[in-house]
Amino acid sequence: MSSAAAIEPRRQPKGDKRARTRAKLVQAAIELVREKGFERTTLADVAQRAGVTTGAIYGNFANRDELFLAVAHVRAAPIIPQVHAGMSFAEHMRALAEAVVAAVPARRDAIFGTLSFQAYTLTHEEIRQQVLANSAEVYRRTARGMLALLRPEDLPMPAETLVRVLHAMTDGLLLKRIQMPELVPDEVIYAAFAAIAGERSPEPS
Repeated sequence: MSSAAAIEPRRQPKGDKRARTRAKLVQAAIELVREKGFERTTLADVAQRAGVTTGAIYGNFANRDELFLAVAHVRAAPIIPQVHAGMSFAEHMRALAEAVVAAVPARRDAIFGTLSFQAYTLTHEEIRQQVLANSAEVYRRTARGMLALLRPEDLPMPAETLVRVLHAMTDGLLLKRIQMPELVPDEVIYAAFAAIAGERSPEPS
């Protein structure tokens, strides 16, 4: 083996390059949406920020909506508590409260883009349907995971309903915490999930 051959870098599979390009495009879109909002961010903006051509976007995403669905998937990934078999339902809710509190800084950073994307879905039915389908699948998986760790009789409502309630409550708490941290401190978040578990918390200070 020649010395030149010995130091030749390993060639990256084409799939690796595609994944890196997609990640670069999503990150550029995340930054721009945070700065300008969803409606004002164009594909040309994203391409320029990512250092690629607009054609590279269409080589990785079918259209603008598909790119921004990928952004939403990254920036609004489900909050996953640290739970395990043997924990009570109240302990599950405590773990979820802890995960929500821990998620506040990242969600604060993404809130402008998140809200602009949600507003976009209200006036674009096709993308709303895609978000609906994605959310429904997440709810199904989450309910199955919950029932793998807890008995149905330990839950205050059917698992399929509970995961939707918890998602709506989590989003609302995060939004109000970011808007009005003085009125929604950590103890209010913990109290909300404790109430789902049937426990009473002290009045907030």
